[in-house]
Amino acid sequence: MAEESVASEDYVFRYPLQLEPDSRRGSQDPLLEMLRAQLENILNLVVPTSGEKELKIDGFKLLRDRETIYKIFARQPDEEHAGGEGSQISNRAKDGFQDVKNAALYEPRIEFIKAQQESLLSVIALEKEGKVVGVDGFRLKNLKDWVVPSACDPIEVFGYAGARCDTDCVFCYNKGNPPSLALGVLKRSATEEWEEMLTRLKYFSPTGGFGLFPSLGDTYEVLTHPKIMAVLRQLRRKTPEVFKITTNGRLLTPAKIAELGKLQPLYLYLSLNSASPSRRRKLMRDRKPEVAINALPLLRERAIPYTMVIVPWPLDSIPEMLEDLASTVAYADGHDSHVIQINLPGYSKYFSSEKLYDLEEVWSAIVAKVRELREKIATPIVVMPSMYEENLYEERKNVPKVMGLVKNSPATAAGLMKGDVIVAVNGLTVASRPQARHLLALLQEADNASAQVTVKRKGRSLEFTLNLQNFSYPYSPNVDRHLGIVLMGTGLRLNYLEKLRDIINSYKAKHVLFLSSTLVKPNFEQALVESPLFASGETQIDIEVPRNNFFGGNVFMGDLLVVQDFIDSIKEYLERKGKRPDLVVIPSSPFNLGQWKRDLTGRVYLDIEREVGIPVELLDCATIYD
Repeated sequence: MAEESVASEDYVFRYPLQLEPDSRRGSQDPLLEMLRAQLENILNLVVPTSGEKELKIDGFKLLRDRETIYKIFARQPDEEHAGGEGSQISNRAKDGFQDVKNAALYEPRIEFIKAQQESLLSVIALEKEGKVVGVDGFRLKNLKDWVVPSACDPIEVFGYAGARCDTDCVFCYNKGNPPSLALGVLKRSATEEWEEMLTRLKYFSPTGGFGLFPSLGDTYEVLTHPKIMAVLRQLRRKTPEVFKITTNGRLLTPAKIAELGKLQPLYLYLSLNSASPSRRRKLMRDRKPEVAINALPLLRERAIPYTMVIVPWPLDSIPEMLEDLASTVAYADGHDSHVIQINLPGYSKYFSSEKLYDLEEVWSAIVAKVRELREKIATPIVVMPSMYEENLYEERKNVPKVMGLVKNSPATAAGLMKGDVIVAVNGLTVASRPQARHLLALLQEADNASAQVTVKRKGRSLEFTLNLQNFSYPYSPNVDRHLGIVLMGTGLRLNYLEKLRDIINSYKAKHVLFLSSTLVKPNFEQALVESPLFASGETQIDIEVPRNNFFGGNVFMGDLLVVQDFIDSIKEYLERKGKRPDLVVIPSSPFNLGQWKRDLTGRVYLDIEREVGIPVELLDCATIYD
């Protein structure tokens, strides 16, 4: 096969069957169990309706026996669903098969096919020419049938090159992934990955807005793949979209950067972590740290914009960590990094069963240092998760305060400054951070030559006219979305409260349990108190924060909660309060990775209601961790 030819034959997507009897099912009637399993499999994908009304079904009767009701969801969550150390991962990829758990997350109709076959094969055997035929798997027949609507981000093709890493970071979060996470990486040859990428490229249609169903696991270092440049060259012929590549920088030699420069528009997330060769060597076990460190001026020379990513890890001591953070930030600023992103460190119970450091001490020290550095350098510095900084320092939440300005951007040239609070965009009043981001994004996408931004600065109202054509590196209209203005994260959209009210009204609920997160709760509480939608007080809304039992360690992010975490939280609430709410509402963000409302283990959110016996609805919302 020529290096850059389109796939002549499609890559084969194969999945395993588990045909051993499942002792966890309590039914003594195999045929009845088959029917029950078939119904459960279907109801994990669809919502039955009668006319316009959605129906919630939990049982069935047989036509031969209209007296007996059989439960559909008879099984309790097993260890695999709970994500415990004893998980039995029978659906993991092996012997050339794809990962069914991954399919359960992104394309659960594959999991459905697997479960239906296993259910049928529990009571029948297949045969050919009078002889029993044994099977251990199945494959997708016609990939045209598996094309789905897509945003057509180029990573949907080249992301499958990232199955390996050429560093060994002491803080690598992938080392702490729970065994039942649905984001595992297939162990395949580079040739197999190349064949899958060629097949995905074949069905990748930016003009049509569709592509093959995704099956990405955790993405490591795509630049290590021997065919990555061939894949990127073919992709560039199909799409003008920006290639957003995350890299540790170890392979960013002058030759590689020159080669990448021919594929513009391009944007790199460069995980440098330290500009000190000795510290980078210790943090990432990089034998040649100078390659990544020396890449920054070369990227500027080729006009390739990049975000410098730093994970401050308290190696040796907190003061040493902060000193290195300051020098690394200064180095990035000196070489015109587009943005500097500080990822606050964390670890799961699978990474370490012992406490490695005091989270509040380390996080608060990092944020304090970042706020100090923002006063000294021009490059915007963002902290992830941003709501931690907001909760720590900002009395009012969701304020559209300018945290930083991209160098040589229209906003910088017009005279906006850090600390300005945006009050209007092109004459439209701004009430919140998401609203400011939205209006600025609309201007960015429009063909306007100029824009007006009104801000409050030290009690004064100032209006600035931005020349949208006045920019240079590192600003890039291909990647910047807000004219060079950097705010403190996405914030909480106030229209979520309207959606919440509509959900509550549809159930006529008087007592609602809302499951939030440690970071979002203060923002949500402020919005709830200030909203006229709930001023009457007719509805009691209790806000609870589930624990991240699935990941454990010091992880406390709401978007990393799984179905079992929510079940555990609701049961604990019921036991503590001694009364049942009319309705449970959960933000949809922990179920946003795929389009089928599955958590990070591939489990459907409907299992929460099935387990606790209380109506559960998702509040449709975007992921706030950005």
